[in-house]
Amino acid sequence: MSFDYIDFWNQNYSLGGTSGSGSYGLLAEFKSQIINDMIQKHAITTVIEFGCGDGNQLQTMNYAHYLGLDVAQSSINLCKELYKDDRNKSFMLYTPGYLINRGFFRADLVVCLDVLYHITDEQDFCSTLNDLFQSSNRWVVLYTKITTGLEPQEVPTILDRDIMSYLAKHGDYKITEIIQQRHPELSSSHFILLERVSSSLT
Repeated sequence: MSFDYIDFWNQNYSLGGTSGSGSYGLLAEFKSQIINDMIQKHAITTVIEFGCGDGNQLQTMNYAHYLGLDVAQSSINLCKELYKDDRNKSFMLYTPGYLINRGFFRADLVVCLDVLYHITDEQDFCSTLNDLFQSSNRWVVLYTKITTGLEPQEVPTILDRDIMSYLAKHGDYKITEIIQQRHPELSSSHFILLERVSSSLT
């Protein structure tokens, strides 16, 4: 039987698990510094996140208006409770392949942090990439592993891919910057910043 990543994360949060060490401590500080600096520099006011997880990382972000998506219902339940008094934050269950977005659903910035390599289903991975690019007016920020895709797969919860070859298929965007991991002893993820270069919003 193939590994069901959605069921894994749903069970994880239901049983009191977290989004992992990447959403806490030094790594959370690193992520928030990069993204908050970008928000200030480009006067970003609306943000959509693919993979809001347990909501802890969100506490460090200076998002004016935010929508968090996640494949795990238990994640949405956690965030709904954690931010029940914050009227600037909304949450929604996301199912890859079932977001038909033709311009209504957009934000200045779309972020996806430590999520892509956890999407072990290939069709879901491609659908998620398509959806996050379709949901952005201008900026996309990915925080993920940059690999060849040929590395040995050591755990079922992670699938390494050649992320650059996938991004090359999205010609409406260009990579403006790659920010290397500040704490390589803690994580192998890096920032990939992309900007829309085409006015097409199909």
